[in-house]
Amino acid sequence: MNKPRVLVVDDEPQMVGIVGYALETQGFEVLTAYDGEQALQKINSEPLDLVLLDVMLPRVDGFEVCRMVRQNTTIPVILLTARREDDDIIHGLELGADDYMTKPFNPRELALRAQALLRRSGWGEMRSTASNGRLKVDFNTHQATLDGQVLHLTPNEFALLSCLVRHTGRVLSWQALLKTAWGIEVWDGGKEMVKTAIYRLRQKIEDEPDNPTCILTVRGAGYTMPRQENTAL
Repeated sequence: MNKPRVLVVDDEPQMVGIVGYALETQGFEVLTAYDGEQALQKINSEPLDLVLLDVMLPRVDGFEVCRMVRQNTTIPVILLTARREDDDIIHGLELGADDYMTKPFNPRELALRAQALLRRSGWGEMRSTASNGRLKVDFNTHQATLDGQVLHLTPNEFALLSCLVRHTGRVLSWQALLKTAWGIEVWDGGKEMVKTAIYRLRQKIEDEPDNPTCILTVRGAGYTMPRQENTAL
């Protein structure tokens, strides 16, 4: 998870390929979607740092996707639009978009603006430390603490905890967690591996592992870490 993860959403595969390549050359990990429904599915299940979103999308248009993203997350959004009318640009910004670019554009300029937006949103700081309630994770030292006490975690457990803390309040699919902790997307038994690792992690961070409040299972969707106060997990 050292690279920022960006979702590129456009119904033109050629455009997705061009933009994705430009982002990869600037150090991004690129995920793709080709309509609004696919975009929302990935936004709701994948740990993301940025969304590049075309306005004219099938099924659910980019404006609606942007509105739903901003209702539920703080992920930065850049709108990509062929519309040059000021009203459309203003509408996108009012819905919560952080920036926009009008087509045609220079893909390298887009990638550089994406980098700048991540810096402004504090991406580097997020990757140094993160906390939720009594938990604190230091990504540089690969150390996690609970109430100031060091937790003795395996590398996979630390990777899972880091991902959940970094994306507090979001539901992450077991596939996304599998890729985070083991670096793979498909593996027979992968779902059970994640389930077992979550079970062991709960034994180390929950006051009552059989009645968890820190890492919750969302049936049919994955796992989530609710935002916590400093009093209790």
